[in-house]
Formats: sequence, C-alpha cells, structure tokens
Amino acid sequence: MNKELQKVTKEWMELERKTLEQRREADRYYDEHLMDLIKEDYVARNKRSIREKVDYLIVSVGTSYEPIVLNISLLTPKKILFLYTEKSVATLDKSVVYCGLKPSEYEKRLVNEIDPIDIYQKIKEIYLEWERPEKVNIDFTGGTKAMSAATALAGAMIDAVMIYVASDDYLVDFRKPNPGSENLTYIDNPLSVFGDIEIEKAFNLYSQQDFAGAAEKFGVLKESMPDPMIRQELCFDYLISKVYEAWDALDFSKASIDMIDLLHQLERDGRRYKHHPLNRNAAVLKEQALYLESLGKIPELVQRKAQTELLNETDIIIPLMLTMNMNARTRESQQKYDMATLLNYRLLEMIEQRRLSKYNLYVSDMKYEEVLPDRQRNATMLALDGKERMEWLRKEVYDIKQELFKGHVSDYLPNPVSLLDGFIILAALADPIFKTGRHDRIALLKQMRSKVYLRNNSIFAHGLGPVPRVDYEKFRDFVDSIFMEFCQIEKVDLDHMKSVYRWIPLTEVEEG
Repeated sequence: MNKELQKVTKEWMELERKTLEQRREADRYYDEHLMDLIKEDYVARNKRSIREKVDYLIVSVGTSYEPIVLNISLLTPKKILFLYTEKSVATLDKSVVYCGLKPSEYEKRLVNEIDPIDIYQKIKEIYLEWERPEKVNIDFTGGTKAMSAATALAGAMIDAVMIYVASDDYLVDFRKPNPGSENLTYIDNPLSVFGDIEIEKAFNLYSQQDFAGAAEKFGVLKESMPDPMIRQELCFDYLISKVYEAWDALDFSKASIDMIDLLHQLERDGRRYKHHPLNRNAAVLKEQALYLESLGKIPELVQRKAQTELLNETDIIIPLMLTMNMNARTRESQQKYDMATLLNYRLLEMIEQRRLSKYNLYVSDMKYEEVLPDRQRNATMLALDGKERMEWLRKEVYDIKQELFKGHVSDYLPNPVSLLDGFIILAALADPIFKTGRHDRIALLKQMRSKVYLRNNSIFAHGLGPVPRVDYEKFRDFVDSIFMEFCQIEKVDLDHMKSVYRWIPLTEVEEG
C-alpha cells in the first residue's frame, strides 16, 4: 500500500470512530422508541395486502432485523426457518427476541451466502421436513444479493410465494427506509415469467428426439409452474416424452405402462385441453398403445427362448420391425449414421428371420431336414423326404454361391446362418422377396453383399471409422426397398403403419 493511501485511510478510520458512538446512540433510540411505531404502522397498512394465510415462512437473514420483524408481525406464521450466515447471527438473535418466538416456532440453518447449492439444499431439507406443504412463503429481503437470489431461485423450484419489504423512500445517509414507507411486496414466481423460455427448451429437445432430456425438463416444469392449466398440459408432454424415451430404448413394458397413464389422463381431462396436440392425436396414441402392449410380450418370450413363437406372431414381429425402422430414422435425424446403419441391418436380419420361419427354418438352429417347402414355388421338393430335401437345398445354395462369388465355395449348409447366408437360402427356396427369375436373385444378392460390407466396417462392428452419410443413405434406401417388398408379401399396410409409427409432434397440431 502506498504512503498516500495509508495516510488517507487512517484519517477516514479516525472520523468513523468519532461518529461511532453517535451512531450507536441513534440505533438505541430507533430500537426503543421508533421500531414499535413502525411495526404497528406496517401491520395496519399492509394487512389487507396479505393474499392468503401463511403457515410456513422462510427468511433470509442479513444485517438488518427490521424487515424480518415487520413480516413476522404481519404474517404471524406457525413455523419459521431462518437462513443465516456467520455475519448475521446477531440479527437472528435480535429478531427472535423482538418477536418473542418460542423455540418450537422456528428453526435456523447456517448457510454459505455465496453457495446457492447450499442454500437450495437447506430449503429443500426443511420443505421435506414440513412434509411438502402446498404453500410456503419466502422472505428474501435480508442477506447479500447472492443469498437473496439463491433463496428466490430455490423458492421458485418449490413454487413458494416470494415476498419482501419494499420502500420507495430510502434514506441513504441513514441506511434505512423512511419510517412509514415500508410495504409488503409479492414477487411472481420466476418460472411463470421465464417459464416460456424453459418450455421452449423442452420442446426443442423433444423435436430433436432427445426424449430423455425433454422428459427431465418437463418433469421439473410440471411441478413448478404456478398455473394449474399449464401444469396439466406439461404433464401430458412429460408422459409422452417418457413413453417415447422408453420406446426408443426398446423398453416396451415401461413404454406401455406410461402410455396407459397418458391415455387415462387424456380421457379424464381431454375436454378441457381439446386443442393439445396429443388430444388431437388420441386415435394414433390408442393404436400405439396396442402395438406397445404387443411389444411388451417380448421379454417373456425371450426368457422362455420362444424364438419360433416370436417370429410367427405377426402382431409382435411386424411392430418390432417398424420400431427398428422408426428408431433408425431417429438416429439418422440426429446424424448418428453408425447407429442408424446397425438398426437398418437389424431390420434386414428380422426380414430374413421372418421369411425363413415360413419354411420352418430358424437361423440359430437350422434343421434343414425339417424344411417345409412352398407348394407352388417348391413343387420339386414336395415329393422328397427330409434328407432328400436337405440335399436338394444344399445343391441349390451351392449353385447360387458359385454364381455369386465367382470362385471356390464350400458346399455345406451353414448352421447358424449369417445375414447373407440366410438370404441365399431364401433365394434357393425361390422366396417371393426375390420376385422372379434367377438373374434377379443374383443381382439382389450382389447388392446385399456390397451393402452388408458397410455395416461390417462400421465402428460399431469390425471397423474403426464412422459411416459416411452418403454411404449410409445408399444402405438405407436399399433396406427400405427390401422392407417395402416384404410388406407387400406379408400384406402389411405400410402406409398406415408408418402413419402410426411416428413421434407425435408437440409444437404443431396434427389430426390423428
């Protein structure tokens, strides 16, 4: 510190000491003669401004006891929590004595005035201890700006009523409001002011198919918004986010439970919220609920190792395929091309597995002697016994492989089978997925072979690099063409199914 600064500082401190006794005398006079009159005036003028009875009051304690005394005297709460710091202990003690509070009427928590998390935790603790009362008042008049801000923010999260003592006539020289100018002031919950911004963020997450993130935000907002109408709408948004989060994660049982809850609430309250997008799409949601109910049977079938039953149950395997297709498009929209590639690859596998099951063949345990040929397309096989059928199929597969690979190939029938091997067997059986003509079958198998290479070189399979967008789109278009052919064969109304298998938007109205 330079000498000039030291000198001026010393002079200032001496002046302060000379006036300190005068200031103390003024404070004593204020406490003994003026404070009671200020309190009586404040209560008389503000009692009509009280919006509702106050049972629970949280107070941030600063260095002035006056605002604390004024609001406790006015509101007469049953329970009080004082948030104080090491610098405001004296203020707390003075306030308790002045108000004549009994130990059973108040609690106190020491907080770090610059740590909003600490303040929030203390408020949350008492809120739970008080068993989550519907209405809590928070007086954040006292304390530092950081402490007041943290207290108000915590109050907003529990939907507290926020108040403070305001004055439009502050006496700067005396560091106090002009006696008689104090007024009770209510502050709107910040979430009701800034809620639109937070809601917009939640909608953005939802529109990006980040359903987990949207559910988290909607979950907070639906508990925090003061307006009950908005709270219920946000509850709808929260539930559909939870449904789609679970569905996207292939947790069909949970998605089904949440969907039932959503439909129940829409049926109960739909008339009051008829313009909500989910209410307008109730018919689609009901169809989605039926598909989720079917998909919810999968865990039990898997546990029983009932692969045959799963593949042959149209009401399960077709919705599962549509789910793969929908999830692949979701990953695509998020530019996650490697994951989208894997989902499309899995869809191809399901098509292969489903079509093989029509011939009593199952990829994990290929019992070739038990193959059941199609009466129209495999008439030659009908007169053969099991071993003869297997031998016939082996020769057909061998011939196709020779033409496909143009080199030395093995003549054994694989067990279990890969994706490409499975489609080769389908080609040998003249499955309609290959339409007609041997040339068409070989051309399609060549296409499939080159497209499967893309998946095998994905970083999620055997490769080390990401799948480029252009390559992914070629693979996607190929899988789409196979899937469309499959749906025609299986008599699946793909257009209708896709109108149901979609994430219903929340930011625009669509007719279901």
